Amino acid sequence: MADRHGLTPRGPVVKRLDTILDELHDDLSRGWNVNTRLDPQSFLNVQLTAFADKLAELWELGEQIYHAKYPWSAEGADLDNAVQYGGIQREGPRPTVYPIHAECADGSAIPKGTRIRTSTNPPVELSARSDAVVSRGAFNRAKIRVAALQPGGIYTVALDGAVFPHAADGAAEEADILAGLAGAIGSGDKSADFKVFLADGLLHVESADVQRRHSMILSANLTTESVTGIVDFHSAEDGEVALPRGTVTEIVTSVPGLVSVANLIPHIAGRLRETDAELRRSYAAKIFHRSDRMLESIKSAILLNAQGVTAVAAYQNDTNAPDADGRWPHSIEIVADGGADYEIARQIRDKKAGGIQSFGDVEVIVPGLQGEPIVERFSRPQYVYVWFRVALRLNPSETLPPNYAEAIAGIVAEAMRSAAPGQTVVPQRLIEGRIYASVPGIGSIETTTFSTADPSERPGELRPGAVAISPRQRAVTEAGRVEVAING
Repeated sequence: MADRHGLTPRGPVVKRLDTILDELHDDLSRGWNVNTRLDPQSFLNVQLTAFADKLAELWELGEQIYHAKYPWSAEGADLDNAVQYGGIQREGPRPTVYPIHAECADGSAIPKGTRIRTSTNPPVELSARSDAVVSRGAFNRAKIRVAALQPGGIYTVALDGAVFPHAADGAAEEADILAGLAGAIGSGDKSADFKVFLADGLLHVESADVQRRHSMILSANLTTESVTGIVDFHSAEDGEVALPRGTVTEIVTSVPGLVSVANLIPHIAGRLRETDAELRRSYAAKIFHRSDRMLESIKSAILLNAQGVTAVAAYQNDTNAPDADGRWPHSIEIVADGGADYEIARQIRDKKAGGIQSFGDVEVIVPGLQGEPIVERFSRPQYVYVWFRVALRLNPSETLPPNYAEAIAGIVAEAMRSAAPGQTVVPQRLIEGRIYASVPGIGSIETTTFSTADPSERPGELRPGAVAISPRQRAVTEAGRVEVAING
């Protein structure tokens, strides 16, 4: 009969202390022709027990070494080492990043360590982690004025390489010149990219996209009153720090040229150090970053390198005609939740095959190998808010814990955080198995749901079955949207 211990098809099976002790007694009894078990208090039995205990520890050490080599069973530092074989590392703690609109005099330097804060009570401080310069070369908003009146002169504004001249007549005033420039820009090729208007005697040129940076060149007879650039500021603490839009308005560190600040762009969520359970889950998605399959490589690269991304889905249309979801022929669409637009677009650029177009409603310009501008596109998911009613029937042979409702609500919320864009919610598959495994005393579960794209809508009739999610949607919930009831 084969040995049932050691490395088996089911993995390692260790010998217990009692098994080792029995084998030692059997061997000695057979060799000496004496029953060595007769006196449990004998010197020999005490010696064998101590020796067997050390052998049992070696068996346990061997089992631990075996499990330490695999991501699904390793823990702590062993898990860090195991995932490195796949080129993966544990996510360390990161602060929340807020892209801040900083209005400055053109060319102002914002040094590392500059502090700003919210107008809330208590205030929350943010600081710049690196030096930055706000200039017309990478602006989001600008206020332009006339530097010198030149009768009959040409006044020129160039935006992203497109030139908009205005010829002033001999009697032109400053307001006439600025109005002429506003008309030229507003009727030109860049009219969809910029909002142009006059206010306070200045020509305001603002990007139509609050997150986009543009370049601007002015003729010598024009200058800027101020330029607004986008500068990254970080929270003092690691983890996600959520602040209401428009509340970061106060400047703590006096910086020459810095006029005002405002948080107008969604933040890039920070995180705490990745736990073992989180690392095992993310390992399954990130491992494909070395894959020859383009879509899986892009997904993994975004999850690995774009801070704040919580979920990614990838789709491809490899036909010669637009598909049912409107994707162009021979294009890919990445649906990413969280993270900065530029970082996501950069990963798409790096991993996308040549000749393949990226599709989506978010457009980002990233530099190519020669510095040429490349437009990459992707999509952000529309949230579908799901309410759950989890009805329990009790198991008479077990006791339901007193905190069952909070535990189940937390399990549902945690399970939904792992739902990817486009993933249909099947409660029996996604949720109910986890509840059975974690909460004793349950005989059966019946789950009903209600879903809506309107976060303010209250739940109506809850129905059994799956919640269908389209490719550009993502199902979300929270513990407050989970009702737990006992039916019997």
